[in-house]
Amino acid sequence: MDLDEKIAGFVDKNRMACLIVLNKWDMAPKEDYEKIILEVRDRFKFLSYAPIVTISAQSKQRVHRIFDMLLKINENYSQRISTGRLNEVIQTAMRRHTLPSVNGQNIRLYFATQYDIRPPRIALIMNKPQGLHFSYRRYLTNRLREEFNFEGTPILFKAKSRGGDKKPRVHKTRALW
Repeated sequence: MDLDEKIAGFVDKNRMACLIVLNKWDMAPKEDYEKIILEVRDRFKFLSYAPIVTISAQSKQRVHRIFDMLLKINENYSQRISTGRLNEVIQTAMRRHTLPSVNGQNIRLYFATQYDIRPPRIALIMNKPQGLHFSYRRYLTNRLREEFNFEGTPILFKAKSRGGDKKPRVHKTRALW
């Protein structure tokens, strides 16, 4: 299990797509199936987006599902969402659950846009990007998972101010002597 955890940590750290395959499933007692799945989910909470496939390599039970699922996960990992559709979903999510305020100041999310794939990366253009709480990111992630098929892939958000992350200009001055 230590090797499994090390590999899972590498997957999480590098924001990779993932499929969890449990082998020797033909040897597991039927009454323990749900318990085993829950234990795996609990141990690898950080890979909650990863689907689980149970197989038996020896009897070839459900082995054929691995390739099909990997193709689908790769498609999800490479998925691009139009800015218009993405903003529709996020606006609906914000109507259901408004953004919390920070120090009595309202946070405004102006728009969202996907700027990269593999994994999907979404910029949230806001008035106070530092005020976006991790729980609201998780909420938005769950809403996007409901609306679009992101099974097997992480979704990354980057909160940015309207002007972007521009570096301040540095004016060079000439010494006068």
